[in-house]
Amino acid sequence: MVTLSQALLIALDHHQAGRVAEAEDLYRRILNADPEHADAMELLGVLAAQTGRFGSAGRILRFAVALRPDGAGGLSNLAGVEQSAAALDNAVRLYGRALRLMPDLADAHASRAGALRRLGRTEAALLATAKALALVPGHADALANRAAALLSSGDPASAERCARRSLRPNARSAVAHATLAAALAAQRRWAEAETAARDSLALDRNAGEAWEVQGAVLAKLGRFPESLEAFTVAERLRPGPSLYAARGTALIAMARPAEAAADFERALADRPQDGGLHWNCGFARLMAGDYARGWPEFDWRRHDDRAEPPWRRLNQPTWRGEPLNGRTILLYAEQGLGDTLQFLRYVPLVAARGGRVVLEVQRPLLPLLEPMPGVEGAAQVIARGDPLPPFDLECPLMSLPRAFATVVDGVPADIPYLRPDPQRVARWRGRLGAHGAMRVGLVWAGNPRFPGDEERSPRLAGLRGLLDVPGCRFYGLQMGPGRADLADAVLPDSFTDLGPEIGDFADTAAIMANLDLVVSSCTGPAHLAGALGAPLWLALPFSPDWRWLTGRDDSPWYPTARLFRQPAPGDWPSVAGHMAAELAALAQRFRPLP
Repeated sequence: MVTLSQALLIALDHHQAGRVAEAEDLYRRILNADPEHADAMELLGVLAAQTGRFGSAGRILRFAVALRPDGAGGLSNLAGVEQSAAALDNAVRLYGRALRLMPDLADAHASRAGALRRLGRTEAALLATAKALALVPGHADALANRAAALLSSGDPASAERCARRSLRPNARSAVAHATLAAALAAQRRWAEAETAARDSLALDRNAGEAWEVQGAVLAKLGRFPESLEAFTVAERLRPGPSLYAARGTALIAMARPAEAAADFERALADRPQDGGLHWNCGFARLMAGDYARGWPEFDWRRHDDRAEPPWRRLNQPTWRGEPLNGRTILLYAEQGLGDTLQFLRYVPLVAARGGRVVLEVQRPLLPLLEPMPGVEGAAQVIARGDPLPPFDLECPLMSLPRAFATVVDGVPADIPYLRPDPQRVARWRGRLGAHGAMRVGLVWAGNPRFPGDEERSPRLAGLRGLLDVPGCRFYGLQMGPGRADLADAVLPDSFTDLGPEIGDFADTAAIMANLDLVVSSCTGPAHLAGALGAPLWLALPFSPDWRWLTGRDDSPWYPTARLFRQPAPGDWPSVAGHMAAELAALAQRFRPLP
């Protein structure tokens, strides 16, 4: 006669060997003989969870916990079922009960970390994985969850290393492969990320997280139909704010901002205080031309704790557009040089509200702005990092469009709103010599530290076709790391590199005043040309920055600008070819000045 204890051991052997039907039959026979057999009840619940019957698993495990309230294993297993059902707060509570009973339960620490991470409690998740790894240094699930938490905390390189460590003892972990894919994607290593996502899906076609990562990566690779198909599967398997945020970002890459905004709004329904999501939603709305609803969302950038560098915290109230009545307001740059140049147009409008304007900008812009005529409306111009004078109100430059309720058809575009130094203009006129051919300035690269610079910068090779257009003199205005493109380039005699002679933005402005056309990628000199009212041709990626909108070849921000957009991601040859054809027609009509 087999005892119940012996039957349980036989059932457990079947269970561990994967003979699920035999194990379940024995567990149920044990429970028929003893309906309060806590071990058989718990193991039957675990088996139900492992076979995807989470509803049944939850009912069975709750009964097991009722039979043995002080059983850490039962509590931990029930927590795992709750976690699978996305009842994350309840899962964390149950893991906590289990760990108070058995603090050395490494599995519970590891799994609790996953629930904490999904709740956005990244620091607590990292602490939980540290406890699991202190108990079992090579714990695969703890390493995988730690990798995901490191990724959430903005450290993708460490996340990648941790995910790879997790795969050493458990190479068939679909979750670890998916986390590795996400870490690689965060480092913009798209091809490797796609491979890791496919490895995850090869192990588990129902891995919603892997489908989500795959959708995001395929969008970055320009494979848009495949991307949307992957997101459709991901939504069926694991809908939620993470999916909507990822798909929203992918839709931005597809230049479909209205649909992106809708997805970001769905994510915000679950995460209403997520500053990064609000910022993304603002980007999408602005890109779609919905300025009225875009600016308030865009202002959430100031509440994004993940921003780098961190946003400034000033004690003075933020100005919202009300009359100033003689008060002093600090207007300050916050992001790139191009952003500053674009929004300087608002400075005289602020001064007209009856206050004294102190303007703080990046130090490289001081030579352009300090001399007369400089920026109209600013009583004082200082460099970022200099001591601040007393002031009553503050407002970052990029929040001024909201203060003035700017809409697409009402952008203040009184061009020029910046003017070059006349003495420098004269000096550069002499340097450029006789004006016997059309003068074209060329800028081909932005700041490589900008996350999307790889997509937005055509580099010199991308615009090289323009240099073969006859009847033009080309002048390289490129500064910074992009100048490295000149090292191995074969350039025509019609090209002159002015980079070594340019001392600052004031020099660039003076050169532009002597040119017939500026051709630029989306970077600071493009905004300078637009602010000066110089003829400007912009080479834009398929999905450009929000300020260039979509589906148009002009800009409400810069009346002298003409936009040349990629017809497909990465297609700079088409942009250069279009520009070259238009430039050839323009050069034919050019008449030398006497």
